[in-house]
Amino acid sequence: MAREQPIAPEPNRLLKVWRRVLERRLRTRLRAPVAVEVHDNTHTMLTFQRHRALWRLRLHHMFLAAPDEVIQALADFVRNGDAAASVALDKFIERNKIYIRRVSPAQMRKRLRMEPVGQHHDLGRIFERLNERYFRGRIDAAITYGPAPRVTRPRKSIKMGSYSAESRVIRIHPALDQPVVPRYFVEWIVFHEMLHHVYRTRRGENGRRCIHPPEFLEHERRFHDFTRAQAWETDNLDLLLRAGVAMA
Repeated sequence: MAREQPIAPEPNRLLKVWRRVLERRLRTRLRAPVAVEVHDNTHTMLTFQRHRALWRLRLHHMFLAAPDEVIQALADFVRNGDAAASVALDKFIERNKIYIRRVSPAQMRKRLRMEPVGQHHDLGRIFERLNERYFRGRIDAAITYGPAPRVTRPRKSIKMGSYSAESRVIRIHPALDQPVVPRYFVEWIVFHEMLHHVYRTRRGENGRRCIHPPEFLEHERRFHDFTRAQAWETDNLDLLLRAGVAMA
């Protein structure tokens, strides 16, 4: 006799089931309503926000079948930013990075608006000269001015540069594109971000992420105007902070 074979559940239906299970697991630990959105991002694995009594979380699909200790760490991190929970989550993501969709740096850069030429400083020329002088042209990265973060009040710090290992893109704060900012200072910031291409983030003995290992800091001191650039930053930080607010 012929038997009718059971129909396999549709992938979208399975995803909804797993998502609801994850919501229940988090709701039990957070003791509050939880809404989970599952994504397949390549960079940010989790974000969250509180809307009245409801917790809204956007999580990479690797979290769908995470063990209980990881779900507890996720709840602890969401509730109060627990440092130990953050370390546990970083380790979980590192162990499961095989599930992160791979996108080439070139593909990622196509999504970005690249603007390396400013009114006063050409980041492309600065990058090329530093690459030849210090790295024998081996730094395979792109550079651009980044958007100024929106701020509405005076700040005590400013992030003058950043480097994305995924896209291999260096972003420089547009507050540096001023005639009063000397070229050697812009060069130092670019050089610093180029070093992030050489010395990748790693974990220290305490399990925390180490962004500037000792060899990074030692290499940075080889910059030809290191001392003068540091002194200029100390004397002119307020100028850059005011520019950051004005550009918001």
